[in-house]
Amino acid sequence: MNTLKVKRGHQNLKVDAKYPVVVLTADGQMAGETKHISTQQAFVRCKDPLRLYDVASMSIRFSEEEAILAEAEVIWSNRYGPDDEITPRGMVVRFTRLSPRERKRLHDTIMKQYKKKGDLW
Repeated sequence: MNTLKVKRGHQNLKVDAKYPVVVLTADGQMAGETKHISTQQAFVRCKDPLRLYDVASMSIRFSEEEAILAEAEVIWSNRYGPDDEITPRGMVVRFTRLSPRERKRLHDTIMKQYKKKGDLW
């Protein structure tokens, strides 16, 4: 279930949401899915996460019509540990090159989708 988490007084939204992701690496494309996403970073579940500090381009698809392309750096990676709900296989990436326009699109897309649900807390 997708939910929105907003702490009062904070501008950075953290959303529990599953969006398809394609990570573009030197070795080709890797498919994944977001677990959490904000305008600053995302947790991407995937079979073979990148290593810590790796940088890659990624496409995040919100719908058939809406996607963003961003460059991101891996700031946490679970490559070898357990793969379960507590520590899922994947990586946390920090968006390093996301234009102000793309960041606003990301923010607006998240807000538009979840404002309807009234899941703010």
